[in-house]
Amino acid sequence: MSRLTPLDRQHLEPATAHTLDRLLTDYGPYASLLGAFAHRPPALEHLFGYLVQSKRDALISPRHLEIALLTASKAHACHYCIVLHEPKLAAQGISQEAIEHLLDEHVPGLDEQDLLVRDYARLVTLTPDRIGDDVHRRLREYYSEEQVVELTIRIALCSFFKRFNEALEVPNEDIVAAELHTAAAV
Repeated sequence: MSRLTPLDRQHLEPATAHTLDRLLTDYGPYASLLGAFAHRPPALEHLFGYLVQSKRDALISPRHLEIALLTASKAHACHYCIVLHEPKLAAQGISQEAIEHLLDEHVPGLDEQDLLVRDYARLVTLTPDRIGDDVHRRLREYYSEEQVVELTIRIALCSFFKRFNEALEVPNEDIVAAELHTAAAV
């Protein structure tokens, strides 16, 4: 059960209600998470506004973004995020076997770039102070500096969301299948 008072939309400032409605459409139907952030409107607007812009910019392919996000989520055991990102990675053509073994050294069906993204996500999540020059050199074979910054932000946000969701006991979302179905229909 959430540690926050359930969101009463009637008591939201009109601007916050508008932002929440826009984000439920543009970011996704994550009512529990967005509702938790609605208690602090600037965070709702700016943090999720960035994530919406990130999605529009698509600097990182959906496949590599989902590999990074699920790796980070599994590396620090964020149940909320694992539940959200496993089906999204499967929708990118990654087998269930690969998803189950994503943190293993050898993962069936992943190529060199996939594994690099996976390794970088694990390093950013668990040991960011020990990322060697070789990893950054290899990242630059695939990504510009802007893309490396984007990838790093998105990975680091997984740790933030884990802490936020667990500290406030934000309920898991039960909407990923519906979201994927809607995206496929578009």
